[in-house]
Amino acid sequence: MLQRTLNAIIIFMAFILLTAMGGTGGFERAPRVDKNFAVVVIDATGNKITGDKFSWEGRLHFSGYKGMAQVMIPFEKLTELTVGEKVERKVIVIAKLTDGTETKFDIDAKSRCFGEAPFGSFMLQMDEIKSIVFKK
Repeated sequence: MLQRTLNAIIIFMAFILLTAMGGTGGFERAPRVDKNFAVVVIDATGNKITGDKFSWEGRLHFSGYKGMAQVMIPFEKLTELTVGEKVERKVIVIAKLTDGTETKFDIDAKSRCFGEAPFGSFMLQMDEIKSIVFKK
């Protein structure tokens, strides 16, 4: 009898401790950035978010692959980024540059973009985004 009670208490305590370890999976605020980039983000459902203090993974550039080459494109050089199809764990993006040219590269689909909007902070994964327009 004592052994059964002790086992029940141990199982109950293990359950409490293991469920307490889980998180909500959310975030509290956008990462702080040194320079302010104002954007209009349109998500895959067509929802539009206007915000500033925009960053990609807390950085002020996008990083990905163009063929075998690793590329880094600073936000200063961008006017718009259009997110295309998902291929395996990457999305194909088309970057419109300030000099009028375009370049296409792959970026991690689960990488995250952050920003501040009038309603608070926002976060979207790259595969949840349709386009990002950089306001000048």
